[in-house]
Amino acid sequence: MTKKIIIIGGGIAGLAMALFLKRANIESVVYEQATKYGIAGGNFVIHPSGVQVLEELGLGEVLKANSHQMTDIKVMDKEGNSIFEDMEMDGEKDGEKEGMPHLINIARFHLIDILYQKSIEQGIEINFGKRLKSFTEGDDHIQVFFEDGTEAKGTLLVGADGVRSKIRSILFPFPNYPLKYAGKWGVYGLVGLDKLNEHREFFDSETSLIYFHENFNLFISKHHPTDNEISWSMIVNEEKKVSKKHFEEKPIETFRSDLANQFSDWEAPIKQLIENTDNFIPKQLFKIDLMNHYSYGRVVLIGDALHTADPNAGMGTTLGLEDALYLSKLLRDHDYDDAFHYYETDRKDRAAKVFHSASILDNLTLENTEDFAFFGEGLSVSWDKRE
Repeated sequence: MTKKIIIIGGGIAGLAMALFLKRANIESVVYEQATKYGIAGGNFVIHPSGVQVLEELGLGEVLKANSHQMTDIKVMDKEGNSIFEDMEMDGEKDGEKEGMPHLINIARFHLIDILYQKSIEQGIEINFGKRLKSFTEGDDHIQVFFEDGTEAKGTLLVGADGVRSKIRSILFPFPNYPLKYAGKWGVYGLVGLDKLNEHREFFDSETSLIYFHENFNLFISKHHPTDNEISWSMIVNEEKKVSKKHFEEKPIETFRSDLANQFSDWEAPIKQLIENTDNFIPKQLFKIDLMNHYSYGRVVLIGDALHTADPNAGMGTTLGLEDALYLSKLLRDHDYDDAFHYYETDRKDRAAKVFHSASILDNLTLENTEDFAFFGEGLSVSWDKRE
């Protein structure tokens, strides 16, 4: 039976998966619960292997034109004192200080648009407003049912539906892999430089800034070579989950004002940065434990649906892109049961290293760097045959 793969989730991993399957001459259809893509979401840091995955799709030039190359990073405390020596990543083979790899920063909506436009160009079918309800597996097919009463039939099902994956919860029901509070919450923002007035010069720089202070870290950077805005993200360690009335139900204006006031005594104009942020997204962060199984039957998971990578690792997007390439390559070369087996056995070590890499920003420890994915290369991200 000819493979026809149903992909649930039209985010980064799902769109990349569809594009690689197209390259492998395997038909796929994407189902996305949002009614359309829009200018929403925060920023992503993408590591070298993630960039290589996008280059394999022929997206190197458009990616470069829509992202910020992080060639200079300053890591500072509240007073603006350097915690590490300034890290200049100039592309030299041996010139990457502290072993830091070359990174890019990009807005989520720019990366989604790049992948979406490529998908349209490739003739990939993408259906919006499709929220998964359930699925059943037959001897040679998967039947998928959506909340709007429609259904779809394919040979395999890929769950690329994010941290709160419906497919994962059906595939491995409670008490397997419960989603639990990660001990952190975050805020993601995009702000126009013209709103910063006299503080614009401080932030209008090629330098990416990382601040560490007590229980949080704050990342500020350009995400585009010409867009007149910058992105920032703040990850806060909070052992006890914040109540809904003080978080999800808190008015955005109040949340923004209260957060900005926490920076009133800072030398850097962080208070003004936050006060002038229109695209302001607070999130309590959740995770699952490392998964022992990546698939069951004709169903397989990729990206955040599988890994729920800690944002302090800064590798969730990269990991999802790697998943998409590697699984597509295996499905090109093998029956699905072998492909799923190799996918799980080959990717587990990589996922574990990413999982543990979050501790770099939790405690600023740079010892035993070989144990962290941040300092190493991803599992083969070429389109060549599996080794």
